[in-house]
Amino acid sequence: MLSGRDCTEANGDGFSDELSRLKRQGAGVLVVGSVRADQRRDACRRLLGQNSEQVRRRILVSTTGESHQLPLLVDDTHPETFSAISYDTKARSAAASSPTAGPSIPASPTEVDTLADLGVAISSAIESFESDANGLEPAELRVGIDSLLPLLEEYGRQQLFKFLHLTNGRTRDADGMAHYHLPVERDARIVPILSPLFDVVVELQERNGDYQERWVIDDGAHSSGWVTVDQK
Repeated sequence: MLSGRDCTEANGDGFSDELSRLKRQGAGVLVVGSVRADQRRDACRRLLGQNSEQVRRRILVSTTGESHQLPLLVDDTHPETFSAISYDTKARSAAASSPTAGPSIPASPTEVDTLADLGVAISSAIESFESDANGLEPAELRVGIDSLLPLLEEYGRQQLFKFLHLTNGRTRDADGMAHYHLPVERDARIVPILSPLFDVVVELQERNGDYQERWVIDDGAHSSGWVTVDQK
């Protein structure tokens, strides 16, 4: 996430305080913007709390048939702190079964092929973490979904809306943070339909070779402004 220093320099109207509150109480984050894969990956790593000294328990979901890429997003893939879930529609089953070079996941990902089963798998992974840790600290749980587009195309807005509402609620119950990538521009028609479900909308863009992010909280009540972030 953006550091406190970044937030203070970008905005002086309470943005940093509001972001800190969301970290403690749990939040849903929508990440938008048509940008390069490496910028999206770096944003994901920050949202997963990669540079934090605190213990993080992470649930990563691939909806794109690229679950082999999930270990690139985290440095710690021990079974007790990492859970991978792979969602594949029947239309992509042939492509997903093709061998693909890349890093391996220590434990095979949980495989699901329906939206309902995906919700159950995420909830079960959270429950497992809660049980293993005898309760989770605020911001300890991080959930990331690499793309909402396959789910939107397969199930439509209404079912996706319900899935997001339930998943955000389950994550907030654990004082965790869930983020979802929607690789479209901020002014795409689907964004204002889904954004009321989220506490934060993060916009990504590239300008003159610089990676930039803008964080908007509570539908514009607080904003970081555009902040240049270092590529990792």
